Amino acid sequence: MRFMSGLGRLARTLLLVFAVGVLLLATILLTDLPIVLDRFVIEVDEPVPARAIVCLGGGLARHNLPVQDAWGRIYTAVQLQADGFAPIIIFSGGGTEQITEAEVYAETAQWLGCPSAAIVLDPRPGNTAEHPYSLLELPGLDIRRDTPLLVVTSLLHSKRAALTFRKAGYTDVHVVVDYEAGGAGVSRARSRRRSSVDSFEPNGRRYDDPFNRLKWGLDRLLTTLRELAAIAVYKYRGQA
Repeated sequence: MRFMSGLGRLARTLLLVFAVGVLLLATILLTDLPIVLDRFVIEVDEPVPARAIVCLGGGLARHNLPVQDAWGRIYTAVQLQADGFAPIIIFSGGGTEQITEAEVYAETAQWLGCPSAAIVLDPRPGNTAEHPYSLLELPGLDIRRDTPLLVVTSLLHSKRAALTFRKAGYTDVHVVVDYEAGGAGVSRARSRRRSSVDSFEPNGRRYDDPFNRLKWGLDRLLTTLRELAAIAVYKYRGQA
């Protein structure tokens, strides 16, 4: 009997610890408190003039559209080019579909206002570690390891991207995750657009209800954990 009673107390203690942990995690996610693990997967630079902007592929969703994270990458790359940080954008990524990520991202960039003459495709890389080496083989561009580059990716992917480029020997790479044109390219900044429908009035509706905040926070946490695991694997393989 004492043994069964001890097991019962242990089970109740474990259940209490689990409940407290879930409550603490939910509080962090709901209140947007910083997740300490983030700092191990983030490495962000300010944009500087460069030879080229390199927009890293991040996958395709249904109907061969860019995944959610990729829209931010494409938009940032277009905004940097619009403000003259580099004359060209290299869209880099192959993928598993019948069309490459590079092609889909380039089409999206044109919809966002990027001129086709500023677009270069690199449809070969299949993962983060392959991007730096594939750039060196692009015909007609003469990309070298000391060529100034702006590498555009998403926030939680920034550290792994920076590590792989450094491991490949690049010496003048700046990783950028967010930018909106404010100079000569201000006409391409979508936040400055206004509706052409005379009768339209914003309704002020917000989408940051508790369920959405939990969803976004949990997604950020899981992405962070995935990136930590990926960085560890890359370091083990000598790719970062």
